[in-house]
Amino acid sequence: MSGIVTLNYDLLVEYALGSKGFNYGKCGEILQGRGPYPVSQWRNPVALIGRYPVAKLHGSISWDANSKYTDGRRGLSGKALIVAPTPEKRVPTALQEQWSLSSTILGRVSRIVVFGFAFNDYDQAVLAHLTEEGQQIVDVAIVDVCSREDAAMRVWPRARVRLFQPPPEGLDDLRDWLTGTELKNGIQ
Repeated sequence: MSGIVTLNYDLLVEYALGSKGFNYGKCGEILQGRGPYPVSQWRNPVALIGRYPVAKLHGSISWDANSKYTDGRRGLSGKALIVAPTPEKRVPTALQEQWSLSSTILGRVSRIVVFGFAFNDYDQAVLAHLTEEGQQIVDVAIVDVCSREDAAMRVWPRARVRLFQPPPEGLDDLRDWLTGTELKNGIQ
């Protein structure tokens, strides 16, 4: 895996990987707020030391314009750095680094797994970002209960697009795709 590009504001990816599994583009970045123990902020600050970069294009409930935090309280306070998927969206300065990180991640891979993404026509900024020059996407796996093949083909017209049912139904087929087994067995 080369990294994760997500449009979700939530902390699902972060909680799944833990602070030792990911970073927001700067390995060793210190988050504001405490860890699991009340004195941990000053004694053991939470550092993102994982090897997988996570680019959050629409921001996060755990960020505000000044910092990144250990929890989602920015979302509860209404001060979270979040950009909705709207037409004619402009990327705020505070998220430029995330969009740049996403370009780096997408620029160094040829195969991607897409899930939970609707390819909405109104989010032109994201669709344009996914087709930036320099990307070499040749294989796309879409994990979804609804087919998004036509939309994916508009974004990556030269790529092979495969559709998979979400786990548990599609797990074996997706595993084969991820490991390249299906290509070795002649399944296209």
